[in-house]
Amino acid sequence: MFIRDYPLSQVTSLGVGGPADYFARPTTETDLISALKFAEENKLDVVVLGYGTNVLVRSGGIRGLVIQLADNFAHVRVEGCTITASAGCLFSSVSKLAAHHSLTGLEFAVGIPGSIGGAVFMNAGAYDGEIGPLVRRVNFVSASGRGQWDADEFSYAYRHSRVQQENVVVTSVVLELKRGDQRQILAHMEELQQKRRARQPLEFPSAGSTFKRPAGHYVGPMIEQAGLKGFRIGGAEVSTKHAGFVVNRGGATAEDFLQVIEHIQLEIKRRFNVDLEPEIRILGSL
Repeated sequence: MFIRDYPLSQVTSLGVGGPADYFARPTTETDLISALKFAEENKLDVVVLGYGTNVLVRSGGIRGLVIQLADNFAHVRVEGCTITASAGCLFSSVSKLAAHHSLTGLEFAVGIPGSIGGAVFMNAGAYDGEIGPLVRRVNFVSASGRGQWDADEFSYAYRHSRVQQENVVVTSVVLELKRGDQRQILAHMEELQQKRRARQPLEFPSAGSTFKRPAGHYVGPMIEQAGLKGFRIGGAEVSTKHAGFVVNRGGATAEDFLQVIEHIQLEIKRRFNVDLEPEIRILGSL
């Protein structure tokens, strides 16, 4: 069930990062709970990954157990206006499934990479939409068993949710959508996809938007005004297409990315007196 010293560069969109002491890809809730019990009994920290699209793993890797819930943990069903999706489902695929059933509310997610479990964890959103308001129920497990939160128990904010405060792993989510006109839904999704293709550096590996949006500011324009568009250390570069992204131009290391991120933070603080907080999760040891 466990793989020792697994190279996490193989499961992150940036393609960088050292090994995990232990790595597991459970396919059932029972196996997932067993993995969490193993970690608890052996006093191992646990990190849960989906498709690795919003993380930067340091070159020293991750001490403890890394659990991946991706295509190995992906099941979905549609009942009326609700969609129940397990944690490993691609968020974008669930959006497309909703459109297929003429359900509206998830159009914003069509271009968001990563898993729906990760989306719930960080209250993922784009283009004025986010997953939090759509949640009817979150199902989760811990080493002690199963549990759930209904909508009134699931708190969320910008890029934050209750999951980040609790020692649990999301296994599935029930989303409440609305009936809509399929042609309008698909047209809106195509419009958002065109915007994404025009504005985001999809031609290079990245971890998505590098920084959270600070109140009253937009990150990309600030970085561009600071003259940092195209700034590069090693293979890590501030995208020349959208300065809010740091991309892997080839051969980048985790340290390259960390140095670029730090340089951006220092320059934005110096020029605008604004503190930039990473949106990507920075994990592991040096």
